[in-house]
Parts: sequence; C-alpha cells; structure tokens
Amino acid sequence: MILHRPGQVPYERALSLQDAARARVLGGGDHELFLLEHSPVVTLGRRGGDVDVDALTDLDTPIVPTDRGGQATWHGPGQVVGYPIFSLRRLKRTVPQMVAALGEAMATVCHEAGVPGARYDDACPGVYVQGRKLGSIGLHVHRGVITHGLALNVNNDLAGFLAIVPCGRAGLRVTTLAAEGGTLSVGDVIARLAELLDPAAGQARRVA
Repeated sequence: MILHRPGQVPYERALSLQDAARARVLGGGDHELFLLEHSPVVTLGRRGGDVDVDALTDLDTPIVPTDRGGQATWHGPGQVVGYPIFSLRRLKRTVPQMVAALGEAMATVCHEAGVPGARYDDACPGVYVQGRKLGSIGLHVHRGVITHGLALNVNNDLAGFLAIVPCGRAGLRVTTLAAEGGTLSVGDVIARLAELLDPAAGQARRVA
C-alpha cells in the first residue's frame, strides 16, 4: 500500500487526487491511502442532504455535491479524513465488509485514545459513543475500486455540524475525541489509522 499524508488540502484537490489514484489502482497499481485534513467544507452524498445555506455562508463554508453514499457531513481542520483507494476484488471484500473494516478501525482508535465506549454501528454506518457520532463513512465504488472513505472527529470545531442535518438524522448529536476525553492528536490518529487500514498489515510506504 502507498500512504499519502498531504496535510490540509482543499476538498476539490482531494477529489482530483482520488481520481488519479483510482486510475493507478485500476491499472494494477498498489492500493493507496490518503490521510489528511480539509479546509472547511460541507459535502452532500448521492441522496443530497439538509443544510442551512445562510449559516454555512456566514461560516465561509462551501457546499459540494459528491458521488459517495450517505447525506450531508462536514469536514475541516481537526478532523482526520481517510480515503482508501482500494481494489475490493483484489482484497476479496464486499462493500459491507469494507465499510465495517473502516468503522472498526475508527472504533479501535477511539478506544486507544481513551474513549472506551465508542462503537461501530453497521445499522447506521459510523462510530458512536452513547448516541453521539464520532466518525462517518461514505464510499463510492467504480469497477471494484473504492473512493471517498471515513472521517473521524479529533479536536475540530463543531459549529459546521450545527448548520446541517448530519447524515440525514435530525437530532443527531456530533462529538469529538477531545470532547469525550480522548488524548490523541491529529498526527497520532493519522499514524494509527495508517497501520490499521493497511491491507498488508503494517507495510505501508509513506510517500507524502
């Protein structure tokens, strides 16, 4: 697996990086994993999403439609976003198995950060602690290769989430590792997810 850690990047740039990586993987290249942060943005899944446009304008937060699963979510500094550009065919995994693997990886990080109550819920894919959402998952599959991925709230501001209906669930509360007493930094979370998500069990090659 090739690991990319480009830091904080605009969302549109991340889409381009994913498209290029998918072409490489479809051409027989190694699996690739991007672990990064975004500038503030709200993304909408294939089913759209409920957002307060005026509130997001005040927050200088753009809204970007995408082809991933799910509905509205927020990305920004302090939240770790992971884009595994993996061939499900080569991994011999189904989409539900991949979603579960991403969720369990996030839950493991939460436990190691000091939030032992965090759990992956496959009924409403994501990671939660006492009903509060810590991590989200949304994928797109093209010719057996996935794009998009996961987002885990580490120590981000939650104001952007107040301007949307997270994942289409009215009343859903969103939280962060820091708010739940977690002790890991963004860098710590990126390093641990790189290990947990590597299909070759720790043989990731850092290139950026």
